[in-house]
Parts: sequence; structure tokens; C-alpha cells
Amino acid sequence: MNEGSSAQWLARAQQIDDRIEELRPEADRHVVGQHVISQVLLKRFATPFGSNGLKLLPFNLDHPNRVHKKASPRECGKVKHFARFASASLEQVWGRLETRIPDAAAAVDRGDVFQHEQYVQTLKDLIALHLVRSLNYRDVHERIFTKIYTEQRTALLTDQSDLLRLAVLQRSGLHLAGPQGLVAAADEILRPHLANFENGADFRARIEDTFAKAKEMISGAGLEILVPAVGEFLLGDIPALAIRQSGSRTVFNVAIGDSTAIVLPFGPKHLLVGRAPRNGMGIATEEAVGFLNRLQIEAAQQRVYIRPNSGQEAFVRSYLKQGGRSARR
Repeated sequence: MNEGSSAQWLARAQQIDDRIEELRPEADRHVVGQHVISQVLLKRFATPFGSNGLKLLPFNLDHPNRVHKKASPRECGKVKHFARFASASLEQVWGRLETRIPDAAAAVDRGDVFQHEQYVQTLKDLIALHLVRSLNYRDVHERIFTKIYTEQRTALLTDQSDLLRLAVLQRSGLHLAGPQGLVAAADEILRPHLANFENGADFRARIEDTFAKAKEMISGAGLEILVPAVGEFLLGDIPALAIRQSGSRTVFNVAIGDSTAIVLPFGPKHLLVGRAPRNGMGIATEEAVGFLNRLQIEAAQQRVYIRPNSGQEAFVRSYLKQGGRSARR
């Protein structure tokens, strides 16, 4: 997932600033421990263990040989401070979608989901949600902001320095003296934007804005639901992957507009494919299941979530032993 070009980012700047001001009265209303994976999705990978309730297996990819303890869906897929500004209202945005998922999930399990357009739309929106409410999106946001902030500051100190001097003169009647005065003036102009980045306000406003745009981009295309011919799917901690396939090469975490498909595991026996050519069910071969599971492992930040007693631990350990994720080391 990405937020578009630098030009698009800057074009939305005023809209984002306006939204931040709307949210400012709610700035300190927080939810600590925000799920980046919907609990309803985690529950689909869980197994009931009597009075202990539903459990799934969080597998730490950085420590594959340790004993991995089962945990409840409530304990998994959480980030303590994913959004740090007005996160309570952001949870309400997610919640309006998440309350619709159980009915859509039931239709998937019955096999009649494509007879209900509202359920198909809910599943497409779920894909969009996990593209933007993700650790990958947060990393992308931080990289883009840092890049644009640096470019804007450099421009003020070089190509736009005469305009900056004139603006300071018109506003305060002062002539900037030397490079230190120019630097101070540039930093003063950019300070509010840096503050909104550092306190999380820019991220809060942009993730909501990007979610709306992601839903729009995914809505018009088809949805395919894959069922494994053999085996089952596993779930990474960055589960929704926008991928681009060209020949035998597959790249993940590309921009939505550049993707050939967006995949999201929806339980051990179902995987959602957004931006598909048409709506419908499909069969994933054993080879395809392995490939999609390896993508989840490669894209994950630290963990994959496995149905207990499924035997998937052996698959993950074998893949890591063969050099999977070696580029991260």
C-alpha cells in the first residue's frame, strides 16, 4: 500500500490540515492496544479449547525454534500505540465496517456470498481496511513524510530562498541576515507540519483519507474467493498484500493502482482476492497455497498466525531454514 506520489500528497495537504483541526478536540481520546488485524478475522484462524475459549498460535518468525504459546484472538494482532492522535474516533471508523463482517463471513462459509452484493462489498471493504490499518502503511507514511519534509525544507533554503526572504520581510519587516536566519525562517514555516507528524495527527487524518480512497479503488473490480485444494492458508501480521505479477516475478506491497491483485487470507480455507477480473469462487492448487503462504511470511513484520494443531509450524520452519526472509537479515 502506498499513498500516491509526492504531488498527490501535497495536493491533499490542505484537506488533511482541515481534518486535523476537526479532530483536535478529540486528540487525547485514545484506545491503547489497537488491533491491526480484525478480531473477527483472527477468530477464523482460531480453534476452541474448551473453557479456555478460542486460541490461535502466534509464530515469532525471528525466533522460529522457540516454543510458541497459544493466545486468544483478543491478544493477537495488536499494536500498543498504532495511532497516537484521536485513536478512539478512528476505532469508530473501523468498527462501522467490522460489525458487518460476521454476516458476510457466514455467507462465505455457506457458499452463497455472491448472491448478496452487500456481503461482497463488505469483503472488499475489509481488504481495504487491512491495507491501510497496517504496519506497512504506517512505515510508508513515515517515509513519505520524511522525504517531502526534507524536499520542502531544501527548496525553501535554495530555489525558494528569495521568496522566503520576501515573505518574512512583508510579514515582519525584518531582513533575514545570513544563512542562519534563512534556516530559522524555513523551520518556523514548516514547524506546524512537523508537529502534526510527531504527535500523530498527520497519520491519523491521512489513514482515514486513504481508507476511503482504497475502498473506492477496490469497489469497482471483482472479488475472487480461493479455496485450497490441499492444505490451508496462514495469516501474517501484515495480511493484506497488494501484489504485482509480471511473468514469474511477484512484488508485494505495491500501490493499489499498480497491483494486479490484492490478497487477504480469510481463514484457513478461504482467501480473498481483490481487484479480480470477476466475482466468483476459485480453487488454489497446492503450489498456489504454498506460494501465498510464503508471501505472508515474507511480508510479515514479525509474526504469522496459525490454526493450532494444523501442522503449519513445520511448513514455516522449513521455509525459514531454506533461507526465507534472508533479505531481512
